[in-house]
Amino acid sequence: MKRFIYLFIVFFISLPIFSTNSSPLIGNLTKDELFLKDNNFYKNYLSTEPYEFNEIIDLEGISVRVLFGTWCHDSQREIPKLLRILEDINLKPEKISLIGLDYDKKEPLNRGEMLGVKRTPTIIFYKDEIEIGRIEETPKIMLEGIGFVSVSLKKNLLFILNK
Repeated sequence: MKRFIYLFIVFFISLPIFSTNSSPLIGNLTKDELFLKDNNFYKNYLSTEPYEFNEIIDLEGISVRVLFGTWCHDSQREIPKLLRILEDINLKPEKISLIGLDYDKKEPLNRGEMLGVKRTPTIIFYKDEIEIGRIEETPKIMLEGIGFVSVSLKKNLLFILNK
């Protein structure tokens, strides 16, 4: 009887290992679909501290396209943080497009190629449908005379939105 109980406990502890989805999520996704289908994104979202913003951000006409791979460790790290920040600045969910890409950075509507995605994740910010900035792979800012400098996602986002 004890062996049966131990076997039962081991089975339920190992269940998440056997149930992970190894195929990438491709195409349009909602935040809820992403979190339901990929536990890594959800766990990283839950472990992200809420962000405090001292300044008011003008979100009139702002939208964001997020092209990423569920298979990509940079996406797993940065996209949950991004979603938390966008939530904290009160960007409406309908202004955020989550687009899952396969290993070749493709999806059925070919947006990866049309938008020039070379690295994942690629986060593109628009104001009135005109691109105002993008973050590719990891957050960084271009400083004249210095080149690209790594910064936090929050600072990079604020830099783009306050142009």
